[in-house]
Amino acid sequence: MVNNKIRELVELSLYAALIIVSVQFIRIPFGPQFVHLGNALVVIAVLIFGSKKGALVATVGLGLFDILNGYAAEVWITILESLIVCYVLHLVFEKALKSNDKTSNIILIGVIAAVTKIILNFVKYTIINTAVASLPLKAAMLASVVKIGGTFGTSVVTIIAVPLLYPVFKRILKKD
Repeated sequence: MVNNKIRELVELSLYAALIIVSVQFIRIPFGPQFVHLGNALVVIAVLIFGSKKGALVATVGLGLFDILNGYAAEVWITILESLIVCYVLHLVFEKALKSNDKTSNIILIGVIAAVTKIILNFVKYTIINTAVASLPLKAAMLASVVKIGGTFGTSVVTIIAVPLLYPVFKRILKKD
């Protein structure tokens, strides 16, 4: 019992560290943002560990990345976005699809996560552009579309990476 809990803590910790390392070192600059594997790894965490533990891993991994890389003022937004994505995946994968991990469902989950992230970033930047920059709503929305270029790239990476990496991580983290 104790060994299983320790093993689980180690797996979750290493996975959170993998998210940090992947965003830090495996990224492509794209305007003011960058394309990375972090969101895909968050999706895979939910698929493997469940939505609660996946949300924990996402919060720790992406949150620590932000804190360690000069985004501390925005870390709460990153965590909130991650929690919303994990909740959407909980509703779709665990509730609607009954955690059935056939390939078509995994592809669907990758697409849903990507679209959710695009919508969240669009809403976030629209609010910021309206509230902080005092832009009219239409101008704020247009500026938001321009701002989220990296989000589109990361979303494409998520859609491709989730069905490719999920079976690998599932085998690696298979419980004995």
